[in-house]
Order: sequence, then C-alpha cells, then structure tokens
Amino acid sequence: MNKIEIIPFQSAGKFILNENREKIISKINSTIRNTREETHGINNFIIDDFEDQLVYYNKSNNKLFYVLFSPSVNYELIFNGINLFVLNSGELYNFLKKLDNNLHTEDYVGFGSLKYGIDIYAPNFVEDNDSLVEAISIAIKGYFDCIYNGFGLNINELQNC
Repeated sequence: MNKIEIIPFQSAGKFILNENREKIISKINSTIRNTREETHGINNFIIDDFEDQLVYYNKSNNKLFYVLFSPSVNYELIFNGINLFVLNSGELYNFLKKLDNNLHTEDYVGFGSLKYGIDIYAPNFVEDNDSLVEAISIAIKGYFDCIYNGFGLNINELQNC
C-alpha cells in the first residue's frame, strides 16, 4: 500500500505545493485520466484527474496549489502519524481539533484547519458526525483562508507569498 504523508503547506507525498506541473507528473506513478481547464473569477486552473486525486495547477505558471484526495484502498493519507482515511468524519474532527482548536465548520461541506491547510469534505457532518469522509484536500498557505472567510481568491498573489 502506498503512503502519502501530508506536510502542511508543503506537500502530500510527491505532490509538492508550488512545484511545476511537469515535474510533479514525472514523479507520479499514476496515469492522468483526463485534464481540463476551468476559470473561477480571475483564477485560471489546469486540473489533472488521477484515479483518486484531483490536482489543481495555476494556469499562468503551471504550479500546484491544491490537491483533493478521494478515500482509496490503494493508499494511506498520513498526517501526524495517522491514516486519515480510516477515520469517519467525527473521529477526524476530534483528531484535528486536538491539533487545532479553531476548526472551521460549514453546513453541507464539512470542516477544515487553517492552521494546517487541510480541508475535509463530509457533507453530512453537521447532522451526522459519524458520516463518511468523501474527500480530503490540502492547499498552499492562504488558500483556505480565502475560501472560508470569503476573501477574493487570487492564486497568483498567494503563490508569490
């Protein structure tokens, strides 16, 4: 089984934040199922869809800023020594709460940590804190601050910090 270790604001395994897309693709053992481009506000993204990961790059500089992991039997997503994929949403919330007592919780979305740049997509968490986790994301410093707090997201500015 492959282990992917999260190092906040730096990497998740071979997915190095702010690393060039070409370099990352050359390191990954998975095949890209498809690639698409999207625009949200002033931000233009390239999104590579690997089997269990969506990887977002800034189109203007081809650098990685966001990775979304779907729970998989093919790998473990490790943070602080724990495989996050074996925890349900309540267990994961309690685990992160011990590390960051200021977790952000949002109805129909889940929760996350600004302190560690980790977001948990568990849409039924508010009603059922034992619900399944559908995805876990990591991002560059400041990304979730913008998303959670409704600030204007400018990937170029975040990557220049």
